[in-house]
Amino acid sequence: RSTVPLLIAADAERGAGQQFDGCVALPPLGALGFLDDAAGMRRAGQVTARDLKRTGLNWALAPVCDLDLAPGNPIIGTRSAGGDPDRVGALVADWIDGCQSEGGMACAKHFPGHGRADADSHDTLPSVSIGATWLERDELAPFRAALDAGVASVMTAHVAFPALDPTRSPATLSEPILTQLLRGAMEFDGLIVSDALDMRGILVAGTEEEVAVRAIEAGCDALL
Repeated sequence: RSTVPLLIAADAERGAGQQFDGCVALPPLGALGFLDDAAGMRRAGQVTARDLKRTGLNWALAPVCDLDLAPGNPIIGTRSAGGDPDRVGALVADWIDGCQSEGGMACAKHFPGHGRADADSHDTLPSVSIGATWLERDELAPFRAALDAGVASVMTAHVAFPALDPTRSPATLSEPILTQLLRGAMEFDGLIVSDALDMRGILVAGTEEEVAVRAIEAGCDALL
């Protein structure tokens, strides 16, 4: 009954079948990335969007644009298309193109990159301590490719990047990362959505109500 079109989303990194019976379940992005097949990646995005729309949803919280860089990372792994920035960027751009060509919204996550973290942001606040030059060369490359592909939305990471924000705030609460970098330097004009606000990686900064307000102030448009 809403007079405003609603965004109804689901994690669909492995297709809508990851969440819903009767929909196509796809292999992890790491398996698809290993094939290095642009047409196959685009097809995965198309199938995901078609299934979601058939189920009544219009927003896929995918693809993962993080790089698989840290062997000890407990949360990314096969959710990533690989460790090479340029190849991952090309593959996620294909997935986004496929998804959005079918009328679904895609979401590049988790900005500016969770792949080098050695902890799970569901449990704690990870910190990535490498310099800005390395981040620019590696972590940001797939996100730039996603933006060039016209991705509709970007999801933030509950990860601290001291080289980008010396306050060590998680990216979700960081005005230098979301407003100055993503909106400003990278010229993204789509939707910025937080990662889930019930995760310990964000709740180290306050209550769920407090971090919700801070996320909006930092540059998020929507809260998960």
